[in-house]
Amino acid sequence: MVEPIKDQAAPLLSGKGHELVYNKFSVIMHKDRKFAMITAVNINGSQLRYPGNRPSSFRRDARIAAEYQPDGELYEKAKGKNKFQFSRGHLVRRFDAAWGARDEEAREGDEDSFHYTNAAPQFQTYNNVDWGNLEDYVLNQTQLTERKVTVLQGPIYRPDDPPYGKERKGGPWKIPLSFWKIAVVQKTANTVSAAAFIVGQTQYVAALYEAKVFKALAPYRFEELRTRKIQTTIATIEQETGLNFGRIRQFDSHNSLESTRRTRWITSVDDILI
Repeated sequence: MVEPIKDQAAPLLSGKGHELVYNKFSVIMHKDRKFAMITAVNINGSQLRYPGNRPSSFRRDARIAAEYQPDGELYEKAKGKNKFQFSRGHLVRRFDAAWGARDEEAREGDEDSFHYTNAAPQFQTYNNVDWGNLEDYVLNQTQLTERKVTVLQGPIYRPDDPPYGKERKGGPWKIPLSFWKIAVVQKTANTVSAAAFIVGQTQYVAALYEAKVFKALAPYRFEELRTRKIQTTIATIEQETGLNFGRIRQFDSHNSLESTRRTRWITSVDDILI
């Protein structure tokens, strides 16, 4: 999947490739942007377990150089004087990795999700509502049907992404304004379907105009704010990210969408095709 942009992937300290393997999921970091290039998690809907209390903190991964991953310097309020604060947004949701035959196995997946390599800067409302509601939908469908699902996700990096935190150690960081997600579902023993989404947080960081932190933003129009989740095609995400999803592109439930209309707004879960 990352072969077309492999030169942008951060290497492991062991010298053995780029993939950080965790319990139930994997991450490949972007060496220049210091956030994930792509994350992938397998979910077994028949073995989902509530992992218990949320771990108290995020931690760095010792298998990759510190220069390729963020830490509390970016996220902790006390580390800077910005009027605007980003949350540690899980890419692989903690509950997505919390499954297994034993409670201990589910907790291990949950704990692994609290690595900074699995976090990206997200405005809290975006994390809870826009991105969070999409996560809720995918997980709920997985547990209701007890299906096996693979979820791929990551930021969309653009050259004009705005900088943030220049006064913080390790900063500034360029903040991704959109995130993508692809859910691949085993619908029957012989049937696979996939759905792709792009969800932006521009409408929230537009408030930084007053703080003079970001410039040249293009916020959604008022009527667009009511329907922020966008279902799109896997091919569109490939164009936006440079990744190659050739093996799953054929299963895209949105492939029938006309070439002149590659995205559509979602106003309810009934609008989602998968």
